[in-house]
Amino acid sequence: MYSNHLKANEIGIAVNSNLIDFYNNIESGEKKYYSRLDASAFGLRLNLDDIDEKSKIFYNVESISEDSQWSHPFGQNDRYRIKIANDFETRRSAYELIYRLYREKEYAAPNDSGMWLSLYNLLPDTTTLVVMQEDEVVGTLSVVFDGPLGLPADKLYKEEIDVLRKAGRKPAEIISLGVADKGRRSSRDILVKLFNYVYLVSRHLKDATDFVITVNPHHAEYYQKTLLSEEWGTEHTYEKLGGAPAVLLRINLETPDRLKIPDRTVAEPHMEKLRKRTYYRFFHTTEQEQKILPNLEMQLDPMSEEEFYCFAMKKTDLWDHASPREKSYLSKHYFKAMMDIEALSVPKFADAVAA
Repeated sequence: MYSNHLKANEIGIAVNSNLIDFYNNIESGEKKYYSRLDASAFGLRLNLDDIDEKSKIFYNVESISEDSQWSHPFGQNDRYRIKIANDFETRRSAYELIYRLYREKEYAAPNDSGMWLSLYNLLPDTTTLVVMQEDEVVGTLSVVFDGPLGLPADKLYKEEIDVLRKAGRKPAEIISLGVADKGRRSSRDILVKLFNYVYLVSRHLKDATDFVITVNPHHAEYYQKTLLSEEWGTEHTYEKLGGAPAVLLRINLETPDRLKIPDRTVAEPHMEKLRKRTYYRFFHTTEQEQKILPNLEMQLDPMSEEEFYCFAMKKTDLWDHASPREKSYLSKHYFKAMMDIEALSVPKFADAVAA
């Protein structure tokens, strides 16, 4: 039906019109409709040279470069290292730590994967930070940047977060925050470093203006004292966390801008008393940031398509429970994972492609 339109290095496929949005998200090759319509079929053309070339970029299974494995040592005798999770094992270890901590608090129900994550963890811009002690992840958090799928907290607090959006601000949400019990001082050091680095990534590399975070009301005062957060949404029941209560907090990122250890030329003496009682006194100076940020930026590496397939389909049922809108958006970034020939033999995967 369409073969007379194809060149030697192209292939054509006919698809049902109901699936055209899915296939139209192919990012790794030329894509076109054919105006010729036969019943409910559309013809699509894929340039094999383009797919082969882009596959080298998007489906590369080579090890991560040395630069992107950079980490910053801290703590007594440099016992800890902080870095961005940009490979399968580190991401999995972070999800496993949160699952273990949430199980201890009875926030999470048992699951076969032994991991705690959502579709928001799989978004290309989502960044997960980890603190390592030797080869063990002992602290982690993830930050989700606002986009077409919104933020996780929108399910409970969309109206409140929309206030920020309508004011032209760019909120980002901190999720999956957890620190293994390493003693009060060490746990504090880990938490401070996680917040310092998520601030660096969000404020300087992603241009976020605010953090929002849902916390148990019992912990709200802690964040208000140490990070000067403010309550942004009243108490709700968070079904995802086993029905635990939650409140929404907001941190204006202009606050750490002003309260982190100041350079001598921009010191604000009248803010010193306030600064000394917050965690911002431990944040890096502007001069230190300029040395750290290039290394952080090199670490930013979206989840690969192999990782997406594993986390969303093979190890969990996240894809099965995704909405059509979520599937359409994610298919733009992970099409090859969805069309993996081996994966197509899995019944639930075939259903996902047809959804």
